[in-house]
Amino acid sequence: MDKYKVVVTAKGERWVRSGHPWIFRDDIARMEEPENGTVTSFFNLRGDLLGRGFYSSHSRIALRKIVSGEVVVDDAYWRRILQQVCRAREAYLKTRDQACRLVFSEADGVPGLVADWYAGYLVLQTLIAGTDGLLTLFTDLFQELLGPKAILLRNDVEARKLEKLKPETRVLYGEMPEKLEIREGAIRYRMDLKAGQKTGAYLDQQENRKRLAAYGRPGFRALDCFGYTGGFALHQALTAAEVTAVDDSAGAVAEGRENARLNGLGNLYFVKGNVFEFLKQAEKQKDRFDLITLDPPPFARKKSEVAGAQRGYLELNRRALSVLNPGGILATYSCSHNISEFFFLEILKEAAQKTGRRVFLLEKQLQAPDHPILITFPESYYLKGLVLRVE
Repeated sequence: MDKYKVVVTAKGERWVRSGHPWIFRDDIARMEEPENGTVTSFFNLRGDLLGRGFYSSHSRIALRKIVSGEVVVDDAYWRRILQQVCRAREAYLKTRDQACRLVFSEADGVPGLVADWYAGYLVLQTLIAGTDGLLTLFTDLFQELLGPKAILLRNDVEARKLEKLKPETRVLYGEMPEKLEIREGAIRYRMDLKAGQKTGAYLDQQENRKRLAAYGRPGFRALDCFGYTGGFALHQALTAAEVTAVDDSAGAVAEGRENARLNGLGNLYFVKGNVFEFLKQAEKQKDRFDLITLDPPPFARKKSEVAGAQRGYLELNRRALSVLNPGGILATYSCSHNISEFFFLEILKEAAQKTGRRVFLLEKQLQAPDHPILITFPESYYLKGLVLRVE
């Protein structure tokens, strides 16, 4: 039995019973001050045990629920959980040169842990003190269950600062290559696991990248905005006549050009520049495209940033609509969990009204299945995509 306990308010109990895995500090009635990162039991005001979770001394999220009821959280428990997530990703793990997310934090029952698989190499992130303290255990369990060639720790993310955890990047086991090649559908691309975005690549868009290639046509001119190292653009270059990818990172543009050469794609061009300025100049010069992809970074990481994000998404999509040929396709995404699907659609409606374009919704997209969405945890549903036909 863990030694610490927390008692939640009636409001906190209702929140817990709704299925949401976070207990906020304002919903704690009283507690025996737990140590930061410890597994802590939490009870209602009547003394009934509700569950156990990781306690944080520093975050507004005081407890992140691990399990409900009387279940003991020990090494054997974590082995069972990791066995479950590995079974759920079995199809990915059996495919040569495949990358996938193995553990998606709360949505997979391991709050504060991200684990990504890259063709035999494993990258871990521990985002809270609770999982940080179990790093050695998780490393040992993944070695036992999967036998990775190497394990890399990428604890260089902003989220750790909120928990007062130090940033670090280091190899935990084995030897990590400088660059690693991954296959995604019909294309290949190289990534830098030690320095690339997230844990090396944007794995949540894998299925959408492959799907969007089906919209390309002979003669199409495609534009990939915020192209990074070419995820969308590489797939689109297989079906479109010409693809331009724009990103403001010189390093990403250089790697994108290498990926184009790797795939023998002479119709893919990378441009270093600000996407808003690129679209502004394209509109001014009456440059037109048949397929545009907008996959920007999150504009609203916090609720206080929603108003600014709304303006940013509106301007970005308005400019994209202005440079699409009639009958063209706009694939537009938001990875801000604070921007709901409905709100995003409202922004697109306003952009259509401002440009006078008739816009039809062809399909909705979301994050890949290896980034599961827990419906009682809306924060896990963060990636929204709309594929639109524009007249």
